[in-house]
Amino acid sequence: MSRARSMFRYRCEDVLLAATMACVCRLPAALVLAGTRCLARLAAIVLPGRRRHARELVLQRLGPGCNGRRADQIVAGAFRTLGLNTVEPMLVERALRRGVPDAEIVTVEGAEHLQAALDAGHGVFICGAHFGAWELGPLLVGRLFAPMWVVARRLDNPFLESRLLAHRQQFTRGSVPKDGGAAQLVRILRAGEAVGILLDQNAGRGGVIMDFLGAPSSHHRVVGVMARRFGAAALPSYLLREPGTLRFRLIFEAPITARPDLPPEEAERDVVARISASLAARVRAHPEQYLWLHDRWRHAVRAERLARAAAAGDSRAPVAQVTNDA
Repeated sequence: MSRARSMFRYRCEDVLLAATMACVCRLPAALVLAGTRCLARLAAIVLPGRRRHARELVLQRLGPGCNGRRADQIVAGAFRTLGLNTVEPMLVERALRRGVPDAEIVTVEGAEHLQAALDAGHGVFICGAHFGAWELGPLLVGRLFAPMWVVARRLDNPFLESRLLAHRQQFTRGSVPKDGGAAQLVRILRAGEAVGILLDQNAGRGGVIMDFLGAPSSHHRVVGVMARRFGAAALPSYLLREPGTLRFRLIFEAPITARPDLPPEEAERDVVARISASLAARVRAHPEQYLWLHDRWRHAVRAERLARAAAAGDSRAPVAQVTNDA
């Protein structure tokens, strides 16, 4: 019975998504974007706990220069960013099909960095985050340069997963599962190809603890491992929203490679730290385009609390499990 209920819910979600896509593809872009912003404001109202927690994170991580009013604006921007990422890819695809020139939608900075990384022939990680128009990135990169692979978590809903894969296949080379995709990543890098990956989520017990925006957090280290073992380049990349309707700026920063003069583990950490520093600088510059609704610091905070309790001799405190495994 439980499985039957789940399948019914999954089917309903699929029908709802199909209906939403049909509406988005027919309504004027300005109207869709305005409606999405209204829904984002409504979501912030009906989810007060999530809003308050995001506000606390903003005030803690951005420091004294961010007052309460500015924090509220940033959190509103986070809700808006999440909503816009659901509709922007469909609207941009429609605009491109209608013949709108690429240059009217996106400007590119640092294309030479991507080309240099690809020319090196060791594979490229295009390292993004839940920042700006992240869902639109693979479409524009594939259109302007060459289709890339994307690392993605498999959805629980099989109907949505099938729909997403079929759609993604139109402008990427394919998907690499977030869990269990290491062998496929190695093959991609050895072929000298590019793979997009979002690296800003909490890595939990499998991550490495280091600073992000002034506080410890658990970082994914797969890019550092691959950079050190296979010579892959890590290319920080961001797709920022610009003023106007469906206007974006695609940025590629200089490639980050593993330093051969460092011991293996330090070389891997150095790559991860430089990617994290790049994202932190972008978030400080455009905090309203970052997804503050995700708390990437929670594992590190809990691990430090348990470690302090254990050091103080609290026998009731469990041992914190923080590893450096990829």
